[in-house]
Amino acid sequence: MTGKNLKTESDEVLLGLIKAGDYSAFRELYDRQFDMLYGAAYNILREHDEAKDIIQDIFVWFWEHREHWNLTSSKGYLLTAVKFKTASYFRQNKSREDFYKRMAVRQPAEFDQSIEFEVRQLKELIERVTSELPERCREIFSLSRFDQLSNKEIAEKLNLSEKTVEAQITIALRKLREKLGRVSFLLYFFI
Repeated sequence: MTGKNLKTESDEVLLGLIKAGDYSAFRELYDRQFDMLYGAAYNILREHDEAKDIIQDIFVWFWEHREHWNLTSSKGYLLTAVKFKTASYFRQNKSREDFYKRMAVRQPAEFDQSIEFEVRQLKELIERVTSELPERCREIFSLSRFDQLSNKEIAEKLNLSEKTVEAQITIALRKLREKLGRVSFLLYFFI
């Protein structure tokens, strides 16, 4: 879309252009949304570099998977992605105890009601699909994703090998992707 000023275009128009592969529209969306998303990530992490890395990862994924999403607005979607990616960051890289200590002293943040609704809907959908998993697979997946235990912790707790835990989580994720169909790309933010 050369020659047209993208700064005046709506979110919906930009998203349509991005879906069609217009990189300049993607850059415009990035410029518009970066500060807000960075602020959301930083408010959770309180670490500048990690917050920037998470936002960069989200935008890279957003561009690379543009043919899979069907959006008319990006704010709620991208803020939800920040929430899932920061949760994943803590699960993978940070001590949960340190996170809980910091959260206990934080002031409650104001947030957009629509984002809360979207996150709740995705969580309910994941819970509904996981309820159909075999009992042991469901238990392992729940301990991993909802209780945020490591594979090693789950293996010790259930007296299983780490390989078995890994295999059951893989099975659960495969079934989630199958059941969620077109929205399975959202699992990227949950995993």
